[in-house]
Amino acid sequence: MLKHIALFFILISIAFNLPAQQRNKSNWIDFGGSHASKWLQIAPGKLGPNALPVPHMDYALIGKQSQIDVGAHYHQMPGDTAINSYFNFHWNIAPGRAMVQIWGQATETFRLSNELRDFRQITPDDEGWITQAGDLYISAFIQLVKAQKYLPDININFTQKTTTGENDHGRFTDSPMSYFYLALGKSFNFNSTIIDEIRIATLAGFYVWQTNKVEMSQDEGPVVVAGLQIRSNKLSWFNEIGGYTGYGAYEYLNKIYGEGSVKGHNDPLIYRTRLEYQRKTFSYSAEYQTGFRDYPYQTFRIGLSYRFWVKPLIN
Repeated sequence: MLKHIALFFILISIAFNLPAQQRNKSNWIDFGGSHASKWLQIAPGKLGPNALPVPHMDYALIGKQSQIDVGAHYHQMPGDTAINSYFNFHWNIAPGRAMVQIWGQATETFRLSNELRDFRQITPDDEGWITQAGDLYISAFIQLVKAQKYLPDININFTQKTTTGENDHGRFTDSPMSYFYLALGKSFNFNSTIIDEIRIATLAGFYVWQTNKVEMSQDEGPVVVAGLQIRSNKLSWFNEIGGYTGYGAYEYLNKIYGEGSVKGHNDPLIYRTRLEYQRKTFSYSAEYQTGFRDYPYQTFRIGLSYRFWVKPLIN
């Protein structure tokens, strides 16, 4: 009797320590290296919605107050549903001239189907809803020119991503990423009962991220976004379209696996529209984002912002 009980507990222990069901890798492409992440393609069209985001438009303006943003984001595509928290601390170290932002997703909770896991070459089986820590970003802004009669506002941005997010379920890159850009913006004011201001802006720069491909460890390319803001009193409507284009590090594997067998998935093109209602110290926003290329998600965002004054670090 004791032998049977001991055998029962041994079998139970083995069952609980078995690894999760693994995907059938017979048709998978090995992108190089010895780590389990070698099966992942580190490209925006093959990862989660927050892995390699298209920059948000700053409209070439740096405000005079510091600000804290918090929000919740919902992402959906066939086989993938995700909700993440969001934070952004804007620190105006020199009001109207220089600003630092610390921002990112504190957590992301998601459910990913086995069919999509096969397409993205993700090793673990569907485990139900999973919560992971997200990435942390640091951005620096400098206002180069303030708008004059024939000149627009001009500023520059440099953003660096840390590696706090994990890639075991293909949600984040777990590798460095950075981008920098030059932004231009110009406002046109109206004496109208409906529209008070129209502001047009654009940014252009360069986007760089590390891959897991042995032969070509980095992908990079130009980033361009255009924006339009229409303001009526305290209500603003923002519209942005743009993306970036990688040179296609993974496509070099076509020489090994056959022409057309490996696609880049590294050219995201998105459209965003956002409504923002601004009061004296608080702002409320609701945003929708969709992708035309290499961003398969429908994304909905709601946010709350609080503005406050802090003593400038640089006068």
